[in-house]
Amino acid sequence: MVFSGQLQQKIGPMKVGLVGGIIVTSALLISSFMTSFIGMLFAYGMLFGIGIGFAYVCPIACAAKWFPDKKGLINGIAVAGFGAGAFIFNIIATSFVNPNGVPTISATEFERVPALLRILAIIYAFMIIGGSMTLKNPPEGYKPKGWVPTPIKNENNEVLEVQDIPRNKAIKLPQFWILWGMFVLTAASGLFTIGYYKTFGNTADWADDTFLSLVGSMAALFNGLGRVVWGKLADTFGYKKMLFGMALFQGILMITFAITIESKFAFLIWVCLIYFCFGGNFSLYPTATTDLFGPKNLGPNYGVIFTAYGIAGVSGALLAKPLGNAFGVWGLFISMGIFSIGAIFLNKLLKPPKKD
Repeated sequence: MVFSGQLQQKIGPMKVGLVGGIIVTSALLISSFMTSFIGMLFAYGMLFGIGIGFAYVCPIACAAKWFPDKKGLINGIAVAGFGAGAFIFNIIATSFVNPNGVPTISATEFERVPALLRILAIIYAFMIIGGSMTLKNPPEGYKPKGWVPTPIKNENNEVLEVQDIPRNKAIKLPQFWILWGMFVLTAASGLFTIGYYKTFGNTADWADDTFLSLVGSMAALFNGLGRVVWGKLADTFGYKKMLFGMALFQGILMITFAITIESKFAFLIWVCLIYFCFGGNFSLYPTATTDLFGPKNLGPNYGVIFTAYGIAGVSGALLAKPLGNAFGVWGLFISMGIFSIGAIFLNKLLKPPKKD
């Protein structure tokens, strides 16, 4: 995304999206012929991931330019599609490979995987390449009819001019890295829950794998819903207030999560709400990036901001075991809640850049 965000700025989102679609399709086809871990690591891990990185940023950057009056909502819808894709295609893949739902698949079921990858390659080629053909940036200076931009004000209530700050200048600003740090903290907390909720649920007296799978499906829907709702709220109340609200709400949910072990219903509600907050990351941070550094350079700037998500995934995974050993389950969840609350303090420092 760091590279493709800059590239789509130069050659347009359609061409970069097409490249992403071709790489994704090729990666799946190559994966279908691989018979070793190293081969799958290269094809399905690295090559497929590169393709996603090319394609992901293009509709976000393009749509934000067409809908500056609804950028939070539009960002939410775009990234909700990304989340919904995982939900839909996980069901399709499982139904194709393991239609009988057996706990451990046999060689017969496993032999269906190459065919699945080739079918998905065709579907993804049609959807990604076809979708990329519709991507076109608006004319320079475009504004929706009748739209008057909401003025951005500093702490002294003085109106600031909206700036389009290129990436080489944006990365030198403290606001850029404050926003990046906030993303690390809020994403690490949510990613931890995604990776750990089922393990935690299995320690309960009511542990039921079918129920926990239902929790995961419901939570995925709340993840997508959160992306749209938080984005829409940012359009109404501003990204800064919504980043504060999301971090606070998620932090409280994490700190109190351990009490849900006594109730299946409470567990379901908590996991769904944490996913709902987590989804807000993907609409609020591109919206904040747009407001702080301008819509023109959203692709290049957000490409770097989004690296926080990768750092969050690695740091959350690495910290989970030592924190759990040191403080137990309660302390582990409280620690992750403190991560999210920590983003609130960084949010206090986040102010629009001063004009050069």
